[in-house]
Amino acid sequence: MSVLTDPAAPSFRALVFTYEPGFPSGYAPGGAYYDLPTPTTETYFGFWWKPSNPWQSHASGVNKIALLFPVTPAAGTIYIMMFFDGHKYTIQTETTFDTDTRRLEPNLTATPVVLGKWHQIEWYVRYSSSPSSHNGVVRWWLDGVPQGAYADLQMPPDPGFIEYTVRPIWGGGVGETKKQRDSFSYGPVHISKH
Repeated sequence: MSVLTDPAAPSFRALVFTYEPGFPSGYAPGGAYYDLPTPTTETYFGFWWKPSNPWQSHASGVNKIALLFPVTPAAGTIYIMMFFDGHKYTIQTETTFDTDTRRLEPNLTATPVVLGKWHQIEWYVRYSSSPSSHNGVVRWWLDGVPQGAYADLQMPPDPGFIEYTVRPIWGGGVGETKKQRDSFSYGPVHISKH
């Protein structure tokens, strides 16, 4: 992980995570996080991001970009990723909560991710009204275009999200290694909470 100058980046500098050949799946080459002083049940997490070109996807299609952690980390998380379906990359979300684990595909627009280009990712998440309710919300945008919106999530029984994490975990499991040098770059980040 390093901070490098990038004339194409929105702020001319970028936080770059590099995967060298041989890098194992299921891990990230670093991470950056922000912990809230008090939990929030509603949040917006926006940032600039660029995948390298070329990019070697994990066989699972999962290439994690950022994560939101609830107060109870053992209860799971929600993350946003670049997903590869064998033909194109799209931005998707996945929940890994005890009571709600699933991959959420774009249900509005499935804009293909352009490798080697800066993209603006915006992500909104709201907790369900109770641990037994299925009315939690997630919405996400790519370059200002709505990609997905779901309003049936079931969140863990805790006070809300406590940590924002940029940790580009490569893959949805272990057993693979990078065969080439790849990178994820991040520009300015904006966080707001209710």
